[in-house]
Formats: sequence, C-alpha cells, structure tokens
Amino acid sequence: MRTVVGRVLAGFAISVLATMAALSAAQAQAQAQAQAQAQAQAQAQAQAAPLTICLEEDSPPLSFSFGPRKGGFDHGVAEEIAKRMGRPLKIQWFESENDEEAVPEWEANALLSDGLCDMIAGYPLLGSTLGKPETDKGALPEYDGMNRAERGRLVILGVLSATQPYYRASYGVVVGPAAKGRQIDKLADLKGLRLAAEVGTMASALLFRNAGGVLTDDISHVSETKDLLPRAAAGEFDAVLIELHKFDNFKRRNADAPLDWTGYVHPLGVNMGLAVLERDAALRDKVNLILDAMQRDGTFDALAKRWQMTRLPPVAPWILDRLTPGMLNAG
Repeated sequence: MRTVVGRVLAGFAISVLATMAALSAAQAQAQAQAQAQAQAQAQAQAQAAPLTICLEEDSPPLSFSFGPRKGGFDHGVAEEIAKRMGRPLKIQWFESENDEEAVPEWEANALLSDGLCDMIAGYPLLGSTLGKPETDKGALPEYDGMNRAERGRLVILGVLSATQPYYRASYGVVVGPAAKGRQIDKLADLKGLRLAAEVGTMASALLFRNAGGVLTDDISHVSETKDLLPRAAAGEFDAVLIELHKFDNFKRRNADAPLDWTGYVHPLGVNMGLAVLERDAALRDKVNLILDAMQRDGTFDALAKRWQMTRLPPVAPWILDRLTPGMLNAG
C-alpha cells in the first residue's frame, strides 16, 4: 500500500509528465506555426514586386559589375534595404557617360522617370542635383540590357528627391615614402612637397585655391585619375589630394604600394543618399526609417569593412545648397 507521501509523489510525477507532454505539444504547434509563417513570408516576398535599384557598374568599392563579379558598399546597402522591406531586389546596372555633354543628374532622373529603377544608390545630395530639373527632357545613359535603338533616347523628367544620407564622399591627402609620417593638419602643411591632382577636378581646384594659392608652385597635373596613384607610388609625386574611395580601390588592388592616407580629410565633402522621384515620397520615407535602423545597428560600418572602404559619416546640413569661395579656399 502506498503511503500518503508516495501517493502525492506519484500524483506529482503524473502531473509533471502531463505538463511535459502538453509543453511538447505546444512546442510542436509553435514550430509548425513558425514554419507556416516563414513559408507565408517567403511566398509573400516572392509575390511582392521587386525593389529595383540602379547602381553604377564601374565604381569600386562602391559598386561594380565585372562579369560574374558584382558587389560593393552601395550594392550591400541595396541588398539590406530590400531584405528589410521584405521585397526581392533587382539591380539595374548603368554607366554614366564621361563626356562634357552628359549631365549626371539628368541621366539619373531619366533612369527613374523612365521606370528603369525605383531608386539610385550613392547619389550626391546637392541643391543643384535635386528638385525640378532645368530641362524638361533628358537622355538615358547606357544601361544593362539597353537596345541599340534606345541610345540617346530622351525621357520626360520628373522632380527629383532623395533619402537622408548614409555616408559622405570626401577628399583625403595620400602621401608617398618621401612624406611618410608627416603631420598634415591642413593643406598648407603640404608646402614644399611635390603635389599632384587630376586636371579639371575639384581636387585640383582645392589645391590651387587653398590659402590664396600658397601651393600653386608645387602642383603638377595628370590627365586621368588612374595615372595619379601609380605615379605617386613610383615616387614621381610626394602627395596627392584624391577622393578617398578611389584610394581605397587602389590600395585594395595594390596592397604593397608605398602610399598611405594621412588621416586628413578636406572640410568640403558631399553627403550621399538614394535618389528617388518626389512622386515616390512614401517609398523614400520607408527607406529613411530603414537607414536609421542600419545606422543604429552598425550595418553601414560592417558593410564598409567588408568592402574595404573608408566610410565617413554624413555631416549636417544634409544637402549642400551651393559652393562658396570660402569653401574652396578652406582646408
């Protein structure tokens, strides 16, 4: 005969077993529900319209499409935005025309206004590149999948808007062996070094205009940016002023080159966001919330590290309305 304690313990054991069985059933039901929700979400994402983002095809480490090799910082940002929106991503690659007649903001507007993409990543937030364009129509740039008959086709342009910025395009001073270790707090600290810049660029203007032209006699020019860093690495120049992402790309491909960024950043920079037509303001607002979350959780820095890019955070004001002589003379 069982004692009272025995009967209590037995009853307790039965109760525990029953509870465990109930928990197992509940867990199985929860797992089934989670699987069903995941399947439903996957089906919904598959059925959702793709988010199409335009990217430049030859702008590493920001974005690139070289045969099967595709990627870059802006590409990663586009992937993350689409993922957090629960929409499949489609990349529309394009090539910005490098000639005097091409107007980049009109080309970007044409891509959006023609419906080729919903947004354009890595877009400069300048007062002159946003809002109502100065012309009613603009020509499409060359893009992946373009028919020969479409080349130069004019598109009615819309009003251009943009998201908040997620990084800043800036100019930095890069030095070779002869100036290695030299403290550069301002451009005037470069006096006496052999300097170089690409002719007709903002970097050239910043060097020439600095402090009333104090560096003018030290500056040499090259015709193309692609020649600038190799010639500096060969010892032809002591220091160059260049967009940091271009140095990042060079250093990634030439890790042993005797060139180093000094840490100096010119105060004139441009915040970069995603371009979108004003008629798609609802999309812009949703993406702004996602960009906020990506900043808080460190996604931008993780992507920059992955693509070996020097990411500088945006600086207020978000939109640069105009250039002033003081900005060109600063640094």
